[in-house]
Amino acid sequence: MRTAWIVLLRAAVIAVVFGLVTTCACWATAVPLPDQDSFYAAPPGIAGLPDGTVLASRPIEAQSFLQRLPADAWQMQYKTIDNHGRPSAYVATILVPQQEWTGTGPRPLVSYQVAEDGVGAKCAPSYALRGGLGGGPSNAFSETGVIRLALQQGWALVVPDYQGPDSDFAGADGYAHGVLDGIRAARAFAPAAVESAAPIGLWGYSGGAQATAVAAQMHSAYAPELPLTAAALGGVVADLGATLSGFSGGIAGGAVVVGLAGLNRSYPEANVLQYLNESGRAMLAAGQTDCLHDAALAHPFLRAAELEAWPGSITNNAALSRFVDMASPLFRDGAPSAPVLLYHAVADEFAPVGAARALAEKYCAAGTPVQRTENPSGEHGSEAAVGLPTALTYLADRFAGKPAPSTC
Repeated sequence: MRTAWIVLLRAAVIAVVFGLVTTCACWATAVPLPDQDSFYAAPPGIAGLPDGTVLASRPIEAQSFLQRLPADAWQMQYKTIDNHGRPSAYVATILVPQQEWTGTGPRPLVSYQVAEDGVGAKCAPSYALRGGLGGGPSNAFSETGVIRLALQQGWALVVPDYQGPDSDFAGADGYAHGVLDGIRAARAFAPAAVESAAPIGLWGYSGGAQATAVAAQMHSAYAPELPLTAAALGGVVADLGATLSGFSGGIAGGAVVVGLAGLNRSYPEANVLQYLNESGRAMLAAGQTDCLHDAALAHPFLRAAELEAWPGSITNNAALSRFVDMASPLFRDGAPSAPVLLYHAVADEFAPVGAARALAEKYCAAGTPVQRTENPSGEHGSEAAVGLPTALTYLADRFAGKPAPSTC
């Protein structure tokens, strides 16, 4: 329960900050939303280009809550394949610390996956990093602080809008393509000066860990040329169905609405609307640009069963569960070829620890070295902060060439 209040409090704080800065005469012109910004528009004739091709770029001043990040930064558009198997143009933010790299070997590159968790363009991390507070609260704003900490390690970062221009929330194939092609593009982007031998790390928390996991699982088949060194998964959404059940009925129960909206958009063949009653369809229609925070504030304590066209049409439906499982790392093929850290709170109410343990067992069975770290006293929201030192140390040790520990 405390974590849910943290979610709502974070949203309220962001709203207050926005209210303050918009009354300040020194505040610059508002950053346009991605779907109102021509930079995000896909150019014609990209189908035949190699995946990861850089299509466009522009320098930006990257921010974390109105404070400039200590890095040279660019937004980069690149070619990839979306969740529907179509050529598409995604956007990522590249950040290179202004400090010299003093570690062993070339400067590492970390692909950090923010928990976009929404079906609106305002949920994209590129929007938050460019200083766009005008779209309202989203997870992306709160995670810019984590990005600052990663930059302080001297690592270069690529932060992909891995849901793509249509905000395909729950579109796992699109997630993996967006992440891996974002890394390809970052390595090819000359101003970032990423060396070909630079070690590569993947990192994400919650929904960002879900995207990180599916990308790590597809790495060997989709982008085997990338020298993946390690992956860090915090509070991972290993089983999306268990996560939706965790939100249902709680103070952030409205997250179920945005989750179903994402499934409907990412897997239109699922025809999610057929399983909803009139009230449920109205909620989905009204939430087509919502981030998780928006839906949580709009529908507190909502139970999934309240949206059902008939008893069990959402909560006990094998046909719908098939698509939920397609978005869940636990039920997808493949295992990471690089060592993995899984850090998780035992009492995590939104990403139940049982699914994370099962994911670790799946990886171990495939021969992946896995270090599983569990916090007996935390929850989903608190572990996002408490687990930071563990993740930073784990990645730093892998980049330094230290042997990967394993709890398998």
